[in-house]
Amino acid sequence: MKNHVHDTPSPTHSDAEVTQLLRDAGQRVTKLRVAVYRTLLDAEQPLSHPEVQQRLESSIASPVDRVSLYRNLEWLVDIGLAHRITADDRVWRFSARRLEQSNQHPHFHCVSCGQVFCLPKARSPRPLFPRIIRSSKWNWW
Repeated sequence: MKNHVHDTPSPTHSDAEVTQLLRDAGQRVTKLRVAVYRTLLDAEQPLSHPEVQQRLESSIASPVDRVSLYRNLEWLVDIGLAHRITADDRVWRFSARRLEQSNQHPHFHCVSCGQVFCLPKARSPRPLFPRIIRSSKWNWW
């Protein structure tokens, strides 16, 4: 049964579009960066490192070095073009940051299929911290 938030297919992004997005962000463009970012943009839900690697290798028909892939995923997170989340299974998953999504949004982890889904239209309230913490400076992102 298909009733998850991301069951409608995402539009595919061309290499030229992804290249321009990276350049607009002021970043150096490489083939692997374009391929990794395009994979995240086209994904319907956050992907684990092995899932990204599998999609890349099936689309480019050649092996992808897992360390280089991980560095590129972390780079996308560091520059703000992707975000990294973890669920109860403690697996890091990566998702492209989209303009229509707020920086903070909740996620749903399906324990039946193991997939994690972004819930970009849902609002998660700012947590209420104890008074002593509220008086301190905190970043909420």
